[in-house]
Amino acid sequence: LDAKHSRHNVELDAAARENLTDFLPELTQYVNSYRWTREDLGNLKIKCTLTISFQGSPRSNHYTVQAFIGSQRPIFRLDRNTTVVRIIDGNWEFDYVRNQSLIHNEARFDPLLSVIDFYMYLIIGYDFETYKAGDGTPYFQKAMDIANLARGGRGATGWDNHSPNIYSRGEFIDELMNARFGDFREALYRYYYRGLDLRYKDEGRARKNMLSALEKIGNLQSKINSRALIIKAFFDTQFGEIKNDFLKDPDPDIYGKLTKIDPAHQTDYEEASKDPARSGIR
Repeated sequence: LDAKHSRHNVELDAAARENLTDFLPELTQYVNSYRWTREDLGNLKIKCTLTISFQGSPRSNHYTVQAFIGSQRPIFRLDRNTTVVRIIDGNWEFDYVRNQSLIHNEARFDPLLSVIDFYMYLIIGYDFETYKAGDGTPYFQKAMDIANLARGGRGATGWDNHSPNIYSRGEFIDELMNARFGDFREALYRYYYRGLDLRYKDEGRARKNMLSALEKIGNLQSKINSRALIIKAFFDTQFGEIKNDFLKDPDPDIYGKLTKIDPAHQTDYEEASKDPARSGIR
């Protein structure tokens, strides 16, 4: 598993910045020295990014941060990647002391490392899920175990938020593991493996499978009748790819259908419907 870590210091005094001198290499070593899965994947690695932006240091050795978590995977036989995970986590606080030992221990809550562990398993789970529905379950379960431990942990932030539509790690993994969201996970597999990965061979069939997956997610959203974090994250991640991949779809009302499925990105779909690449489609 490859990861990149970067930081952007905002309103940190000299001592707080100095304390972070070795943070990047130490965290990189922590992520890349641990074997997160026992599956034999050969030399394949998941391309992921973890960007930690330091927002402040309200007391000595204590930091408030915003994080971006992203991952990609290749599309079969096409010279491009597709985004799988794209999450912004704006509620994370932890203590860090320069040269402290970063030791992997999932049985103990740590405000810094438990969040790292959580996202590593989330990324792996999503990646496996795009190849076969259900294959991400062992990794999602690990992420849920970490979230459950964190909920009672001292110094825990960002694991629960009872306000609707506000991201929290705990609610996100609860949705992924909830049986009522089973259609979402089935749709992930259909969208990526039976859709994008089929484009090299049969673009028309691939788009039909992608649309079927999107309709499945849209129907699920209507059925639960409340804004789901995992569905919002999916469309916020994929809408750009979706609007581009359907430019040559022969259905003249395809973008109207996409708007009904994903109304949050209506403007983007309306713009795509007027793209010159759509000329000649009736």
